[in-house]
Amino acid sequence: MRARQVAYTVSFCLAASLLAACGGGGGGGAASLPPVSSPAGGTTSAGGGSSAPASVAISIAIPPASSASSSLRRVRYISAGTKSATVSYAGTSQTTNCDATCTIVASVTPGTVTFSLSLYDAPNGTGHVLSTGQTTTTIVAGASNTVKVTFGAVVASVAVTLGASSVSAGTPATIPVTVTAKDAAGYTVVGSDPYATPITLSDDDASGATSLSTTTLGAPGTPVNLIYNGRASASAVHLSASIAGTPVATSPATLSVQTPPSSTPPPSSTPPPVSQPAAGVPSHVATWYYYGLNGMNASIPAAWMAAHADYVEVDAANDPSQARAFKAAGGKYAVSYTDPAYSAYCSAPFTAPAGGCQGPIGSLVSGDESAWLHGADGARVHKYLDAHYGYQEALNPASASARNAYRTSTSSAVAAAPQLDYFFADDSGGVFNGSDGTQLTGLLYNFNEASTEIADDASFVAAEKQMLASAARPVFVNGATPYTLQPSYGGAFLKAPNVAGQNFEGCFGDDGGVIGDTASGGPRWTNMSNALLAAYGYGAPAICMNLAPATPANRLFVLASWWLTYDPARSIIAAFALAADGSSVLPEFDVVPRQPLQTASSSVASLRSGGAYVREFGACYQAGAPIGPCAAVVNPSSSPVAVPALSGHYTSALALDANGAYAGGKASWSGAIPGQLGPQSAIVVR
Repeated sequence: MRARQVAYTVSFCLAASLLAACGGGGGGGAASLPPVSSPAGGTTSAGGGSSAPASVAISIAIPPASSASSSLRRVRYISAGTKSATVSYAGTSQTTNCDATCTIVASVTPGTVTFSLSLYDAPNGTGHVLSTGQTTTTIVAGASNTVKVTFGAVVASVAVTLGASSVSAGTPATIPVTVTAKDAAGYTVVGSDPYATPITLSDDDASGATSLSTTTLGAPGTPVNLIYNGRASASAVHLSASIAGTPVATSPATLSVQTPPSSTPPPSSTPPPVSQPAAGVPSHVATWYYYGLNGMNASIPAAWMAAHADYVEVDAANDPSQARAFKAAGGKYAVSYTDPAYSAYCSAPFTAPAGGCQGPIGSLVSGDESAWLHGADGARVHKYLDAHYGYQEALNPASASARNAYRTSTSSAVAAAPQLDYFFADDSGGVFNGSDGTQLTGLLYNFNEASTEIADDASFVAAEKQMLASAARPVFVNGATPYTLQPSYGGAFLKAPNVAGQNFEGCFGDDGGVIGDTASGGPRWTNMSNALLAAYGYGAPAICMNLAPATPANRLFVLASWWLTYDPARSIIAAFALAADGSSVLPEFDVVPRQPLQTASSSVASLRSGGAYVREFGACYQAGAPIGPCAAVVNPSSSPVAVPALSGHYTSALALDANGAYAGGKASWSGAIPGQLGPQSAIVVR
């Protein structure tokens, strides 16, 4: 199962690496320099290495200006607007133009070297500076060297927005402040790396009625609140932003202090309001969202997120702050990403002494051959990803060393964020041998060769269970049987200790759009529906993680498809693609179906009515308020089908706008009920 790494148009900062390689070779990602050989007649430095120049390949991956998924996640970002890069060192400066990567080959004399880099939004080192970075390191001849530089965003514009535009005089309030910084290319700065220069917030309230929780923002996502103490001494407060020594375009915000009529309740002082649900009915279905991971939803205040998300997935290994904030705000479950199956950022050679790997798990066993799977030639099995990520290598789940590394890594995350409830175990819980009976269509899909350490499926299942049991918290696995999507080995992993449930990635929608039942692709929609039913049959929660672009039509199709197998005790919905406002928190998840009139047990075929699939519910709610009966009707086929006769009386269809819930996106009942459904389409009616 591929991991989920996304490069968004709002992405910016990335911890880039300078990779040294003889002859100027080298890829992207953190890696070690191969030994630098001394030429004939070369001098030797005091450190035992040569003083002859070493060739250093500087490779910086530029994220595409799209929301397409790539093969890995868990990185920070450089601006997608980067067109050229300049590096200065030892009195020398070099410039290169960038496409998917910026590549410069530098000739460096071993010793202490300071590298200064700048990225630009125009070719040839011209235009505006988007980010800068500097690092000083020692290049040692004849040794492996790793050099990293973290880029700080150069902010060109700042917009300040408030969670509420007004407060009621006499009523204290705390209003979330969102600060959105963009670079000169127009890309929003996200991630955890610091700005090149901090942003300063200020307000013009001299009365003392308001104060800011912080006035200095060193990095994106810094939580800020405007605190109103209830005094009526101010009528309006204006917030603005500035950067010392740097002219920036700013969009300020205004808070009005109003005295409402006595018969009028005070206006809300929070972001889009949270309705109080009816007794015993949740205000939304069970939801799973990224929170800060890949920069997604990072600007949403923790209190608002806690009211709309049941599970948030974070990267506690690098930034535990979101998990802490979410739980402190009353959030239910915090989950941290891990990958106990593969390690990326690996480099050649693959035989001992191997080039090594980076990452929270791989770095712990980088030089330990027992922790990795090997082919018949004795080399670590591997696959090449790209110039940035380098190679990916497979960990050996039967290795005590690999399991200890997973235990250590997850324990460190828990130490940083004790509030963590679960871990997401990417690429885990799948099959060892795939459809053709080999590892290369199963665990080692697209790897260079099969491994020798594990003999068969039974040995793999036993080893994988031990690996998953090593996590410091229960895990959700992200693997299944290829094509059928059924939980692997008859639910063996879902029944294992320390496994909390299963994620289905690409649930009813992948990068290309929604999935249906087609002659060319097979019964993908049916398989997905039946896989969810199977997971519920094992008593396990199942996450339906949709990856399709977040158009209203795609979202309706996924929602209705998920409703057909919806189990209020075990169903979790996860939206991965971003809505038009740049968030993935969706308003349609506030609609909660109850009292199903039909329920499939093991096959969705029992819900088929004519050419469509139907499930009706006797009582439904939206944001906690009753809305009467509702129903989902889905056409997963490639041909139009008639909307079948329904037992209930329904008058309107659910209509969605393009925005997410935090930006005020609505799920309204303003649509007409059609007489037929087009290919791969659906309706939800009430």
